[in-house]
Amino acid sequence: MITFDDMRGYAMVLPEVEEKSHFRLPGFRVADKLLAHLEKGDKHAIVCVSQDEAKAASAEKPDVYQEVWRDGRIFVGLRVDLAKVTEKRMQELIEHAWRNRAPKRLVKEYDSR
Repeated sequence: MITFDDMRGYAMVLPEVEEKSHFRLPGFRVADKLLAHLEKGDKHAIVCVSQDEAKAASAEKPDVYQEVWRDGRIFVGLRVDLAKVTEKRMQELIEHAWRNRAPKRLVKEYDSR
């Protein structure tokens, strides 16, 4: 099972990521934009990937992933079952969320290394 410490390890290696709570739940931000956080109970996390990626992931593995919408209208992100996702995939999802939320200049700098 992926833990918050695992998530921290994946997120904090990315440029300008800060650990900052989201509605009293532990999470990570870049440029003060949420990129991932735990849900209450620590069994699931929400990652702020693109809507297209969330749709594809939830269609491919609905037992692991679920699209999250607020009020059925506002896309929030992808809910991930931390007991079922692999380490490699969770690391990818956090990086994808970072790319989705980080300023374009920061992504460009990161890619040019």
